[in-house]
Amino acid sequence: MTQDTIQIGVRIREVREKRFEETRQVFAERCGFSENYLGKLERGEILISTKSLMTICRVSGVDADFILFGKCKNSKLTVRNTIDTYLDHSSTKELKMYFKIISSITENILKN
Repeated sequence: MTQDTIQIGVRIREVREKRFEETRQVFAERCGFSENYLGKLERGEILISTKSLMTICRVSGVDADFILFGKCKNSKLTVRNTIDTYLDHSSTKELKMYFKIISSITENILKN
């Protein structure tokens, strides 16, 4: 294990626990990983592949710079930051779907 792999693992765990408040099993399933594989990444026992890094970034909305180097525009992991980053990495089709979902939720809230 190198210091880099350990720090990468710490940041992945931080995203999982602080942003999403998810168990390793739930987050692994969302990423399409086994719980064992995610655990090895979080403990820094293995190097993260580019494919796995991009999957975690896509699923969590976190920039690769944060996972790899601990750098991000706002050092605090906030819901707003997560949503903004997630939307920045979305296709036009995904953005339209998110808009429909948010609109439906907002309409429901206003009705109640």
